[in-house]
Amino acid sequence: MNTPHKVNYYYALLLIFMGTFGLFARYSTEGDWQLTSLIPAFFGIALLPLTKGIKNDNSVIAHIAVAITLVLAFVTTFMFIKGWEPEFIFSRKFFIMLIVGLSSYIVLAIYVAGFIDKKKAK
Repeated sequence: MNTPHKVNYYYALLLIFMGTFGLFARYSTEGDWQLTSLIPAFFGIALLPLTKGIKNDNSVIAHIAVAITLVLAFVTTFMFIKGWEPEFIFSRKFFIMLIVGLSSYIVLAIYVAGFIDKKKAK
């Protein structure tokens, strides 16, 4: 499977987009800058340079990408459960965290499938 690097690239772009969207959407509705909205963007910025290493089959860099994604998946899941209040349901924050969380787990599954395929190829 030669797609984990492509998935990592698009996942990083998605995280950057979701973070900046959350920041500007919060500013347009509330009138203040909530910098914690940029947490997914920071993870995306950390993952983006790792794409080349994943493409070149560098297993250390691939494992670092998996660890970063796993941390984001757990943080998003924790924040999702912690923020479960009536005004949280179907809010902008709800959908951003839902998209980031689900995409994190999907990307983790693709990473693991890539590791398994690489192991079978050897």
